[in-house]
Amino acid sequence: MKQLQILFFAILLLASIFIIPDYSYPATAGNPLDIDVPPNSSILRQEVVDKTLEEYEQIVKIKAALDLEFVFDKDLNTTSEVTNAELKGQWCMLKLGTTIFDRVEPYIKVGTSKLTAEWRQNGTHDIEVRADYGLAWGGGIKGIIWEFEDWGIRLTGDIQYRTTGPDAENITSTNMSVDDPVADFDIEEWQTAILLSKKFELPLKLQSIYIVPYTGATFSDSTVDVRFTNPRDSEQNWTLYKANNKNLYGFLIGCDIMPSLTSYFIYSIELRLASEFALTLGGAMKF
Repeated sequence: MKQLQILFFAILLLASIFIIPDYSYPATAGNPLDIDVPPNSSILRQEVVDKTLEEYEQIVKIKAALDLEFVFDKDLNTTSEVTNAELKGQWCMLKLGTTIFDRVEPYIKVGTSKLTAEWRQNGTHDIEVRADYGLAWGGGIKGIIWEFEDWGIRLTGDIQYRTTGPDAENITSTNMSVDDPVADFDIEEWQTAILLSKKFELPLKLQSIYIVPYTGATFSDSTVDVRFTNPRDSEQNWTLYKANNKNLYGFLIGCDIMPSLTSYFIYSIELRLASEFALTLGGAMKF
C-alpha cells in the first residue's frame, strides 16, 4: 500500500512539473500555514492505523462466528462397483474460539447438517439418500505461521475436523422409494489449509472499511459411510463402501470485511474449488 501511494504521488509530481504548466492558469496559493496542515502524512497515518488495528485485534480473546456453507458438488472416490458418487447439501455451524499469545486460535464447532448422497451402483441402480437435519460438531486450530511486514502479508495455517450422523430421511433406488429405518449416514471430514492474506483500508466519507482478501491451498479428505438395505429384497445392500474425497487437493479464495476499526463484527465470504465446489457466507462477533 505504501509503495503504491508513493508511486501515485511521484507520478502526480512529475505530471505537475512537465505537463500541467502548459495548460495551467493562476490559482489560489493558500495561506503559508497550510504547509503544516495536516500534521501527519497519509503514509504515516496508514502505519498508525495498521499498528492500532493489530493492537486492537490482540486485545480480542474470544470470538463467536456463524458459517452457512453450501456444498454444490463434492465428488467421492470408492470401489469400482460405484460410479458418479457425490455429496451435496448445507452445513450451518457456530464456531467459538479464543486467542493464545495473540497468534494461535483453537476453536470448536457445533451446528446442523442437511446433506444428500448420490451414486450409481452395479451400473444399474441410481441411488439417492437424503438425510434429515442432523447434529454436526468438530474443532480445529488456526495460527499465524509468518508475517511479511514489508508487504503487509500474513501466512496462516488451519487444521480442522468435523463430523455428523443424521438419519436418512428419504431413500430412492432407480426412482423407487425404499424404507429402511436403520440406514447409516455418517460423515467425517478433515482439512488442512495454508492461507495468504493482506489487510487493506477502504476510506469512506464517515469512516473507513477494512477488508482482508485471502487465498490458499487445501488438503482435505473425508469418510462418507452411507448404506441401506431394501426390506423387499434382503440381498439388495446398497453402500458407498466408506467413500473418500476424489480430489484431495484444492484451493480457496475469500474476503473478510470489518465495517470500522472499532467494530465488533466481521463479515466473510469464501469459495472453495477443485476438491469441492462450495460457498460459505459467515459473520463473526468479537468479545
